[in-house]
Amino acid sequence: MSTPAIEIRDLEKRFIVKQGLFGTPRHVRAVDGVTLSIPTGATLGIVGESGCGKSTLARLILGLLPASAGSVLVEGQDLSRLDRRARARLIQPVFQDPFSSLNPRRSIGDIVAMPLVAQGVAGRETRSRVAEMLEQVGISPDMASRYPAQLSGGQRQRIAIARALVLRPRILLCDEPTSALDVSVQSQILNLLADLRRSLNLTTIFISHNLAVVEHIADTVAVMYLGRIVEEAQAQALFATPRHPYTRALLASVLTPEPGLGVPDVGLGDVLPDPSNIPPGCRFHPRCPVAIARCSLQTPPRVDGAECHLLSA
Repeated sequence: MSTPAIEIRDLEKRFIVKQGLFGTPRHVRAVDGVTLSIPTGATLGIVGESGCGKSTLARLILGLLPASAGSVLVEGQDLSRLDRRARARLIQPVFQDPFSSLNPRRSIGDIVAMPLVAQGVAGRETRSRVAEMLEQVGISPDMASRYPAQLSGGQRQRIAIARALVLRPRILLCDEPTSALDVSVQSQILNLLADLRRSLNLTTIFISHNLAVVEHIADTVAVMYLGRIVEEAQAQALFATPRHPYTRALLASVLTPEPGLGVPDVGLGDVLPDPSNIPPGCRFHPRCPVAIARCSLQTPPRVDGAECHLLSA
């Protein structure tokens, strides 16, 4: 059996927060026992409402936050035991806002070259690899002397992708990489990511709140709620026959192009539960339209990729 490209085992992140100067400290379980495995060359989409823990999970995977428990392995190597240079050669991020993630005082050629310089690559090889990477993301190498402010939003995101891939990492982690772009540009960037994944045999983690985008690009989808993965399935199966009530509610909340229909009301309300006061049993049960008595008392088992008491009834 081949080693997964990336394996996340029982990953946890707990924060201690205090409200006010004399408030009682409370624990927030931002990520709570996440286990995922992604084969080489596949794309995993991670979806959920704002505040569910997606971005915290991304920072844990990248090593930007220390985990409270659990591990992240890339090709069998524990990322927490590697230095920064070694981690950079294995996994790289693409963030939401391309303008904020690029140094406005550096040319795009220098920006793309920075990871190579940090690894000790210099001179002719650096220039060659920068030019090659710019071409791969659809930017002419002749534009290397320009600055981020001289580029469009889509071009800036292409530069961010080129910078992430210039070291030829195994894993690309994309955290809402198209949400700051116009719809037409979003499609171009998604197609670019799909082409790069095939040509470079990349393994991709794609985090988004946009279900239509995830359906377009992901092979498998993990649905996150209050720090836990409540459902994981092949993308086609999850969008066709969602098993968890929360997944069904997310899919039902997607806006449609039908005029006059407005925003769908799926009964979830507008406010997420307090992550520092997670309810007992199934953490979704206070908002679940089909909850039964057992849901408030016992943690649900995982049945066919979904954590729900109704699936084991």
